[in-house]
Amino acid sequence: MVLVFIANTVFYNEAEAFIVNDVRFVQLGDALNTDLRVLSSAPASQRSFLGVVLSGSELDVSWEARLDLPNLPNLPRHHSPPLTRLVHRLARDYPPLAKADLDLYTLAPNATDVLGSATLPDGSVMRYRVPGLMKRHTFTRGLAAAAITAGAISIAAAILIQGLSLPLRALSEAAERVGRNEEWEPVQERGSREVRGVARTINAMQTRIQSLLDDRTQALAAVSHDLRTPLTRLRLRCGFLVDEEAQSAIEADLDEMEIMVNGVLAYLSGADDPESIRVTDIVATIYTLVDDCSDMGHDARYEGPEHCRLTVRPLAMKRVLSNLIENGLKYGGRVLVEIVQPKYGWVDIRVSDNGSGIPESERERVLTPFYRLEDSRSRQTGGIGLGLAIVSREVQRVGGTLRLMQGDVKRGYGGLCAVISLPLEVQAPKGHRI
Repeated sequence: MVLVFIANTVFYNEAEAFIVNDVRFVQLGDALNTDLRVLSSAPASQRSFLGVVLSGSELDVSWEARLDLPNLPNLPRHHSPPLTRLVHRLARDYPPLAKADLDLYTLAPNATDVLGSATLPDGSVMRYRVPGLMKRHTFTRGLAAAAITAGAISIAAAILIQGLSLPLRALSEAAERVGRNEEWEPVQERGSREVRGVARTINAMQTRIQSLLDDRTQALAAVSHDLRTPLTRLRLRCGFLVDEEAQSAIEADLDEMEIMVNGVLAYLSGADDPESIRVTDIVATIYTLVDDCSDMGHDARYEGPEHCRLTVRPLAMKRVLSNLIENGLKYGGRVLVEIVQPKYGWVDIRVSDNGSGIPESERERVLTPFYRLEDSRSRQTGGIGLGLAIVSREVQRVGGTLRLMQGDVKRGYGGLCAVISLPLEVQAPKGHRI
């Protein structure tokens, strides 16, 4: 609309300027031809008076006798190409002006007033001045009308586009919820026929995906839960074994299997955790975890502000921090928890240890479920590859992000540094109360 408005404005401006200038040139030729005939037929004594009578706002006429010409000042004359073409046009259309040696000029290259002269049959001169003949005309009335029309159409187009984009925006939000593994809500089937078709397809796809996820979750949960009973029986029977070496080996295997079952159950149950989010002083939670570790003889400390209120799920966030602190103590020996506010609206919680860290090529993969490294962070040292996956999922549920990076070697924490970025304000999902 803006480009069309500009193009039309330029086009109509040029067209109207050409039309108006053409009319003015015709009127100028008629006036000069008439004035020349009137002065030529009048007595010399009356020509000065007639020059005043013939003068007006569009044309100023004066008469000068031939004897007065040598006394006139020698003023500079500028003959621009448009004036030269205008002289040829007037001489062609009005033969008397051609016989009178018609001349048009300006006193400066950019002057808008045009001066000229024509010689009468007796040798005297009719001089004239045309104010603003070379002035460029701007038609503000037509420009204002075009601007109002373009503005009205632009507003209507913006409203129409807004109405058409609302269903597309709803589809985009539904896709975002799928990517974040949030609770799914059916997309309203409204808008154009094509948009309604896409919404209907997305709803059907969501139903199938949700059914598959529910079946998988129920199957894994049932299997993991049912494994508890045989594990308990095996543990009881293991107590009656005479061979102590075999008993110890079997108990170790049973402990590992129990850890795996508990981890799977914790991971599967976390997706349906009904805990609501509320404002929590996260520093108090960190102090509790750090003090518990210190009481057990571990080197864990906190640095940062005394208070930091965030809108999170308190128990879930406590499990997240506990998991990171315990991992740092297990694979390092010392843990430092920090809270920094790098920019307005966000808070970073950093958990650093002095262990061997995680290679940069593996930092993204360790966040996926059931992925384990082959070095110190392997099954032999405990864990089935769900700890960081649970941490990442819980952080994403409150709109945060988890990054794994290298720690600060100069401060003695050059191992793994887990950075949790959380927004200061979080919107509560539907059905939850803040």
